[in-house]
Amino acid sequence: MFASVPARVAGCLRHIFLALLGALALAPAAVAEAPATASLKSEQQALFERTFKEPANLDVAFRYAEVSTKLNDFEAAIGALERMLFFNAQLPRVKLELGILYFRLGSYEMAKSYFASAIADASAPPQVRATVQAYLDEIEKRLSPSFLAGFVQSGVRYQTNATAGPAGSLVRVFGFDGVLDQKFVKQPDWNVFTQAIVSHTLDLQTQRGDTWETQASAYLSEQRKIKRLDAAAVAVQTGPRIVVDPGQSPGTGLSLRPYVGGLLVALEEEDYLGSATVGSAVTWLPAPGWSLELGGDRGHRTFRNTETYTTADLQTGTLSNGYLSVRGPMLDGMRWQARGGILSNDARDGSQSYLQRLFELFVSYDLNINLLGATQRLTLSPFAGISWTDYREPNPLVDPDVRRRDREGFVGLAIDAQVYKSFGVGVRVQYAHTDSNLPNYRTDNFSVSAGPTFRF
Repeated sequence: MFASVPARVAGCLRHIFLALLGALALAPAAVAEAPATASLKSEQQALFERTFKEPANLDVAFRYAEVSTKLNDFEAAIGALERMLFFNAQLPRVKLELGILYFRLGSYEMAKSYFASAIADASAPPQVRATVQAYLDEIEKRLSPSFLAGFVQSGVRYQTNATAGPAGSLVRVFGFDGVLDQKFVKQPDWNVFTQAIVSHTLDLQTQRGDTWETQASAYLSEQRKIKRLDAAAVAVQTGPRIVVDPGQSPGTGLSLRPYVGGLLVALEEEDYLGSATVGSAVTWLPAPGWSLELGGDRGHRTFRNTETYTTADLQTGTLSNGYLSVRGPMLDGMRWQARGGILSNDARDGSQSYLQRLFELFVSYDLNINLLGATQRLTLSPFAGISWTDYREPNPLVDPDVRRRDREGFVGLAIDAQVYKSFGVGVRVQYAHTDSNLPNYRTDNFSVSAGPTFRF
């Protein structure tokens, strides 16, 4: 049976390749190759003469600025566009182009001024706002080579099945039907938790725009009743982002990011899991707001036995992961992201080894609400996903003749509400259901978590 795994892997890779082709079809078409330089210079000279004869002809002035930009004659283009604003100050497209030109000259304060003016009108289209925001983000990074950002949340979480126990007490034991002790079936519980994510980006000051990116995260929880689930985890990932193609504008381009990472997990204040990972990802940004990333990693996981988890070391082994992620804009204020992946776990115990395929879909919608006399942001993010997991060998303690196969689906909603400046409230509601060919692993769980948030 396990011999068919390569075929399933190949099938999944074919699906990922087809998804990649579909994502490429969504991306904007590449800009056609510019005409010959000599022809452009001739057209620029002709347009320059017409601007003196027809100073109020905005179409001629804009075309002159466009041709000058293609020739990298930014000063001439800026002069033409600023003359256009002299005749008509209500031209947001012209202000946007001026912001881009000043950005390319490195005059970031002038660029910010024109960008702000370009989107000052509430009727500015979403595409213009997305373009402006991409440039403003890039300006912020360039003015501050070292950028630090973070997210912290503390709160409470309730689960109807905190133990991930089976829904019923009838299970398989040594290949026979058995009745599970009630303390091992699904049990509800509360916990209090704190989670934090900190990311740091260091501009390496190369002409291409290479950076070094590091992300660290931590999680701590304490259960109200089921103390064996008290958990603490710390993870870190770091590596350079090498720009292969800087693209035509900020927020676009092609980059490669190799990285290394590590993870430590403790249960009941005892060391439980340690892992080290090596991976890489290729990211393509065809246009502001659009992203396509193909990546994978491979890591060695070491599980340690504890007083409660006496056979945890059987899970020790290698975990390999490959994925394709695509995201982009939808309607005004809406974004979407889809992710497909394959995980292969090669554990010391064959019954703990598995091949998993998964697909996840996320949508985010930003709203502006009036709260405490000020306009605040509210983000609604529905999400859903499904995974298929096939285990390599039967578990003789459960059923020596049956290899475990699981299918898990989940759906939920995350709510992120800004309350005051960097402070807010986060709420997450999720339902998950696992169907398995073995009753021991048929589970369902409804969870709700909520608590204050802080961003910096």
